[in-house]
Amino acid sequence: MLKQIENDLLRLISSGKGTYGVSIYHFETEEEFIHNQNEEFYAASIIKILIMSAVFAQVSEGKRSLSDKIQVRSEDIVSGDGILKNLSPGMEWTVHDLIVLMIIESDNTATNLLIDMVGVENIQLYMTIWGFKQTQFRHKLQIKPSRNHNDSNLITAKEMNHFLRNIAMGNIVSMSVCRKMIDIMKQQKMNDLLPRLLPEYDGIIGTIPIWEMAHKTGYVPGVEHNVGLFYIPGHTFAISVLSKNVPNRDEPKRIMGDLGLMLFDTIETSNVHK
Repeated sequence: MLKQIENDLLRLISSGKGTYGVSIYHFETEEEFIHNQNEEFYAASIIKILIMSAVFAQVSEGKRSLSDKIQVRSEDIVSGDGILKNLSPGMEWTVHDLIVLMIIESDNTATNLLIDMVGVENIQLYMTIWGFKQTQFRHKLQIKPSRNHNDSNLITAKEMNHFLRNIAMGNIVSMSVCRKMIDIMKQQKMNDLLPRLLPEYDGIIGTIPIWEMAHKTGYVPGVEHNVGLFYIPGHTFAISVLSKNVPNRDEPKRIMGDLGLMLFDTIETSNVHK
């Protein structure tokens, strides 16, 4: 499956001026495509998947409840993505609602509230338990004036994709927690990268979708990421595409959009010839 388009994938990823790290895994054939998979990238909002997982771990351990409420104070509000910065301070949100806002709206204020709740050290401990080595979580969002490599949040395509594979197999915290996290990631509002060129389908209500994606994006100037689980009936991919030093946002949008469509078209073509 991936072997037959390996050269096409490599040409696509190499067509830009930026540096790209890619890891793709096809569950059904156990084939992989990798490119710069151990290269370290500034994590941006991809780190929010690990924060979500750490919150669910504490909930599973009985230390928190998804129904616990957290008040948003004026001093908690930070810039960047999200809607909490536009709402009145003093409102209370459940832990579950903050998780949803963190993932589907990439809300930075919600993220920092959850980091404060779980604790930086505890998030790092969970990451160690889950097998992360190069990936590092060092700071909250939108509070650091610089992104020096040695004190930044870092990720690699290899480790992120391995984590996604574990989520898909129900190996992070519990099967039910993995199902909840995937359901949340399927509600993602930022769909202009890997799913950008995928066909829309307005079929009969209740029919199986022709594709679904449970994913998360990440962006800061010069950096554009998209990682997630890509579902086509009968096929599942774990995909992590990371980038840095991109000249503009159009380049990663083109490359990632074409990549998502290439995988979809390959599956569709193989189904036709069965």
